[in-house]
Amino acid sequence: MTTPLAQQRGAALITALLAVTLLTVAVLEFAYSTQVDAALARNSLKTLQASYLARSGVNLAMWALQEDARAVSAIDALGEDWARSLPPLPAGQGTVRVQVTDEQGKINLNALRNANGTINGPWREVAERVFQLRGLDASLLDPLLDWLDSDDFPEPQGAEKNDYLRLTPSYIPRNNALLTFGELGRIRGFTPALCTQLASLVTVLPSRTTKVNVNTAPLDVLAALFPTVDPQRLEQFVIERLDAPVHGTNELRERLGIEPRTPLDALQMVTVRSEFFSIRAFATVTPVTRALAVIVHRRAATVTPIAWYPTTAAPLRSGAI
Repeated sequence: MTTPLAQQRGAALITALLAVTLLTVAVLEFAYSTQVDAALARNSLKTLQASYLARSGVNLAMWALQEDARAVSAIDALGEDWARSLPPLPAGQGTVRVQVTDEQGKINLNALRNANGTINGPWREVAERVFQLRGLDASLLDPLLDWLDSDDFPEPQGAEKNDYLRLTPSYIPRNNALLTFGELGRIRGFTPALCTQLASLVTVLPSRTTKVNVNTAPLDVLAALFPTVDPQRLEQFVIERLDAPVHGTNELRERLGIEPRTPLDALQMVTVRSEFFSIRAFATVTPVTRALAVIVHRRAATVTPIAWYPTTAAPLRSGAI
């Protein structure tokens, strides 16, 4: 039989072991919590660094556009510094890559209606041909035109306020000019897949009077503008303009084989100089990546951001700095 003293010693030993176990658990929990907090702090720091690095990339692109405006050349083309593709640039502990796109190489959807609300016939015809070239239903332009006007009288295959109020959730159409390209997805029939197909061909700009820059426009946009020009001649022009861009409509006539006396509305709809550009910056501070996108307006040598919008950290196409 154990003595009371032995029992006391046994109880003390058990208490000590229990205390050591609890202390060990507490220390391990504290160590784990400290590691988690440290990891979160590191990731927060890297996220902040990547965000500022992306903003620096935007500033770099804006500077390139300013320098281009100060150059002697009076045109904007894909062979210029702002449009060239470069590898990711090292910066501090990360890298940044920037893409500049000439938004005036695309069709401005806000130009489909004039300032007084009437349909701009020539631009509508061009937009219809773009849709057809991509195998899309041109009747989708009707709900777009309804979105752009101020009344509630639908086009033949359009959609007005009552159509959107029947949706779940319901909403009211803007009945005015589009503010962003993303807003296009709220118009009936413009699915995400459709918007993706159109992203390289159409844009949303605040001015209704912008023209298409023939030195930067994709082939389908040029084909929609000049449907009577031989497609092979257009393809050849797209290849040659990288090294030999055009400097005016007279030169464009000659390059495309358009007779000097031939009246052509499209020549009034094109330009060789651009004011609106989009900039996308992708910054990585491993393992964090941040992306930033902005539409800028360049007037003389001043470049002003007019719309910031979210973007994904997708691979860049050619035309990046």
